[in-house]
Amino acid sequence: MARTEEDLLAELNADLREGVDWKQGAVTYLREIVRSGGPTAERYHLIKPFVGGPDYAPFWVDVFQFLDVVQTADLAPGDVVIDVGCGPGWTVQWLARLGHEVIGLDISAELLEVAETRMQNDPYPPYVEKGFAYDLREHDIEASPLGLDRKARLALFESTLHHFFNPVAALRNTLADLADDGIVAVIEAAAPPKGSEWDLQNIEIMQTYDTIERPYTRAQLLDMLELAGLPYVAFLRPVNGLVPQSVDGLSPMLWELTRADNINIFVASPTAAGLERVDLPVRTVESFRTGWTVVEGVSHRETREDGTAYRWAGPRVLVRLDGPGPHEIAVATIGLDPGQVQRVRVVAGGKVAGSVTLTESRGRATLELAGRPGQIVELQSDRVFSPGWHGEDDPRLLSFTLDEPG
Repeated sequence: MARTEEDLLAELNADLREGVDWKQGAVTYLREIVRSGGPTAERYHLIKPFVGGPDYAPFWVDVFQFLDVVQTADLAPGDVVIDVGCGPGWTVQWLARLGHEVIGLDISAELLEVAETRMQNDPYPPYVEKGFAYDLREHDIEASPLGLDRKARLALFESTLHHFFNPVAALRNTLADLADDGIVAVIEAAAPPKGSEWDLQNIEIMQTYDTIERPYTRAQLLDMLELAGLPYVAFLRPVNGLVPQSVDGLSPMLWELTRADNINIFVASPTAAGLERVDLPVRTVESFRTGWTVVEGVSHRETREDGTAYRWAGPRVLVRLDGPGPHEIAVATIGLDPGQVQRVRVVAGGKVAGSVTLTESRGRATLELAGRPGQIVELQSDRVFSPGWHGEDDPRLLSFTLDEPG
């Protein structure tokens, strides 16, 4: 189970200086930025996310991640979206231009003025003779819910959750205005290593502007989701850009999807229905603390007659440990003749860490995995077959099955 809210907040805010009004720092942030950066800083907030070169990386990252989340949310025209911490309003503008009813909220009236300027200077709403549907509100979501007449289908935290002194309260109060099958979508960088360059930059920002700039670890995010009443979650990873139609083109993408841990993009819901509606796998916060995830080497999900779910695997499977374990993974095989054996081995850190032997009479066994959270371990088998070798239409190279976790 998650820690208490008090214990979590004590950890999150342990490095914040005492005696600082962090909310007031968020209120005056734009004023201080403009004061130190001049017209260039003010213009940046008016034109964001569009930035001049030579480095366009921030543009591609911001836009692709935002649009991927909106696409995943599967919104209908006119759906209500809460944009939490909308700031200068570029996400409000894009959501409104897609035809959604957007509630953009922020604690800073100055940032909302920039957002209003942006909207008033956009002459082209998506529908003829119908203006943009948006409402910019100066509101402290840590203190209270909005109290909307129509429930939101999506609540978006686009790079904003790390600014809250009490992110649990911000999530909980947002949840009060969410539809039963609605989702909360969060785009967040992961917490940098203590003492790293990025960590020191965040500390400098907090000292300069008295505004909170401290991202979270995955474990901290899981705790705050459970405490806020969002027990169902799917962690996602964007895949954007063109790649060659070859193994060399796909391998960097696979590495990014399965191993990179420098960002947390996730969708959470108070009910399983929220994730089911947007066609995402339904997993609980607790399963991410204690379970394991197959990241490479398996086929689509199938179901046996007894209702258990499984996946066929090839001779090599990569599994990520979400918790330290020990984890039990049920493996099975078919088609062994009398006297034949099949060995499935666990390889961790380049060394064999365990194995099971399958036979005709013992075609099912349990592997035990243990290690550090986030560790990638391999399952390797010494037998393969293909249904296609026996005249079937299935060309897959198969080895053994893995039961789905949980």
